[in-house]
Amino acid sequence: MTLTYDHQTADGTTAQSLLHPIGHYIAGSWQPPVSSQWLDVVDPSTGAAVGRIAAGDADDIALAVKAARASFDSGIWSGLAPSDRATVLRSAARLVAEQTTLLATIESIDSGKPIKEAEGDIAGVVDVLDYFAGAATKVVGQTMSLPEAQLGIVLREPVGVVGAITPWNFPLYVAVWKAAAALSVGCTVVLKPSELASITCLHLGELMTKAGLPDGALNVVSGLGATAGAPLSLHGDVDMLTFTGSTATGSKIMEARARRALPLQVELGGKSPLVVFADADIATAADAAAFGAFFAQGENCNAGSRILVERSIASEFVRRLVSVAEAIRIGAPLDQKTELGSLISPEHLAKVEGFVDRARASGVTVACGGSRVTIAGCEGGSFYRPTVLTDVGRDHEVFTEEIFGPVVTVTVFDSEIEAADLANATVYGLAAGVWTQDIDRAFRMTRTIRSGYVWINTYNTTPVEAPFGGVKRSGFGRDTAMQAIDNYLVWKTVAISTVPFAGWYRASARDLDTVGTEREVVSDE
Repeated sequence: MTLTYDHQTADGTTAQSLLHPIGHYIAGSWQPPVSSQWLDVVDPSTGAAVGRIAAGDADDIALAVKAARASFDSGIWSGLAPSDRATVLRSAARLVAEQTTLLATIESIDSGKPIKEAEGDIAGVVDVLDYFAGAATKVVGQTMSLPEAQLGIVLREPVGVVGAITPWNFPLYVAVWKAAAALSVGCTVVLKPSELASITCLHLGELMTKAGLPDGALNVVSGLGATAGAPLSLHGDVDMLTFTGSTATGSKIMEARARRALPLQVELGGKSPLVVFADADIATAADAAAFGAFFAQGENCNAGSRILVERSIASEFVRRLVSVAEAIRIGAPLDQKTELGSLISPEHLAKVEGFVDRARASGVTVACGGSRVTIAGCEGGSFYRPTVLTDVGRDHEVFTEEIFGPVVTVTVFDSEIEAADLANATVYGLAAGVWTQDIDRAFRMTRTIRSGYVWINTYNTTPVEAPFGGVKRSGFGRDTAMQAIDNYLVWKTVAISTVPFAGWYRASARDLDTVGTEREVVSDE
């Protein structure tokens, strides 16, 4: 089955119509860009412009933040009973589920990913909305006895207006990670999706309104990072900022927030190791390694892009990995048979290609792939073959730098200690995988590897029930699970005295009373 831009829902909405939003979604309605400027929506698989989005700037961001602040301060959402917020989020989940095929089609057109992966993303969006609907009623504070006969009550309150800047590789999925968590606890949100994939995020604003979300509680502004993302980062009325993207951009955002002394949560780059020991099932590990490396065209922050394999099985493992990689079906993203789609842009394709070309020149072996590929009917697309690089050492650029494409390196190790050392030999610490049948070794590696997420005999699953995030230069704070709502809550301590106030200055007050009386007597004389 091959879908088209004209896929239509029961209410007559088509993918083609959604590719031409009439502006930003602010305060519960569509708003044209203040500047009247627009950006083309380009299908990465063809290179053709298929729609347009508003080119937001500081003025549009200001309008969105104003709407979010007014909504928050009014209490229409922040003051709503948690069970009522849960009802709205569950309603949104149902609406998204009803439009799965439409939203997946848009996601595939906008990002270049295979339609079957996009369908999985939208199913994940439904799970996330349902999960945070449940989380809304699980926020609790504390009570305690305090010195001086006081009762302490510790409240957890929404931080206020949340700015969210989200990436193009999982556009709606990551946006909902952040927006649903923030909304569940009563915050209001200004969402700035990547200019390379904004359409489903813009449509989310309208869907949330239909689900019952008050106007201004979720606002979506499209535009470039420099003209829309930067003003959102710097806005003094954004109480909390959350960002997923590259470490380079994240560093700029941290600088912007530091100027305002305002908090943020960031999930940044990764260069995740997948460690394969000799006792692993080689065929299964090779399948998992291919999935970890090539899922979503490798445009995945937690991609298992560095395979570390024990020397005694290295040759057989590489043979099987190459066999899997070469069998992956590259094709038009909207074709259900496609397993690897287009990279996001010609510029990104050139970047990935440059990494491989430099590696080849430095003595790295290209075991398979290593070249562009042209797909019939998608001649203008940005397709690159799944690529396996061997003979890679810890000093090679492709070992240390995030490529963000369908490229995986293979490095051999001789001992568990060496494997752990290699696993930790980058500035990143987002995710890792370990393949072994030795449970003791698995737990030793889990404790030794510096990473926010470790998979044992599996790879790449990120269920909403478990927290996701990294250490080192992969960021701080967590998306998903109950840990995510910590980003959007503040603690407020209330101390209640259960006895009359003693008065710190009572003795001095008595002395003053005495002095005053004496002065009055002298004056009378």
